[in-house]
Amino acid sequence: MSTSRSLKFGFLGLGVLAIGLVVAANLWKSDLKVKRVTIEGNRIVETAELLQLIKVPKNTQLQEIDLMAVRRDIMSHHFIKDAVVERDLPATLKVTVKERVPLAMINSTEILYLDEDGVVLPHSISKQLFDLPVLTGMPDGLSLAPGATLKNDDIQEALRILACTKLVNKELYHLISEVRLRNGGDIVLYASEWGVPIIFGRGEIAKKLVRLEAFWNDVVHERGSDNLQYVDLRFDDQVVVRWNKKQG
Repeated sequence: MSTSRSLKFGFLGLGVLAIGLVVAANLWKSDLKVKRVTIEGNRIVETAELLQLIKVPKNTQLQEIDLMAVRRDIMSHHFIKDAVVERDLPATLKVTVKERVPLAMINSTEILYLDEDGVVLPHSISKQLFDLPVLTGMPDGLSLAPGATLKNDDIQEALRILACTKLVNKELYHLISEVRLRNGGDIVLYASEWGVPIIFGRGEIAKKLVRLEAFWNDVVHERGSDNLQYVDLRFDDQVVVRWNKKQG
């Protein structure tokens, strides 16, 4: 047998083998069925609540699942910002979610939340949601339907302040009990300690927060917030305060 003929038979054998492997792999995949669904990344929304949104019966063939349809079902939950759905062979449908995290509370006709993007979130009884600052002085005529995005300048500025506060120091974030909007005017924060007004103004958020944190830690903790009338952060490189008269 010539060398060329041997090569031809060799390539033919390899081709048959490859086709056989592909067929076997497809047969194997067609026999793979969903035995479990896993949810990862959720802290606020209960796993059981998300599982109810996934309309994939057990023993469905894994390859037949429409991953985009499952993602759409998961994304229908107001607290889910993004989701990735994957087949995790041999028998698992894996869902990884990114949640919308409430940053502030709105006390309207019902309790609602806002995330950092200004998306309205419905009330939840999750144990992860507590001690959130309340936004007051909300403009009239806003649509507060869950899922709506509030693009009002005052609201967006307030959310930027709170998001930055959380990054600077979570204790400082929890110091704020209320954020008062004033129709385009200076935003005022109220401390959870004795309701001390903190006139924040607008802009230069990070610089103001650094000054506020240093002042609260170095001065207020020593003298006591009960003797503090107000804090004003609107002036460059300084914190203006007024104490009760007995403090001199």
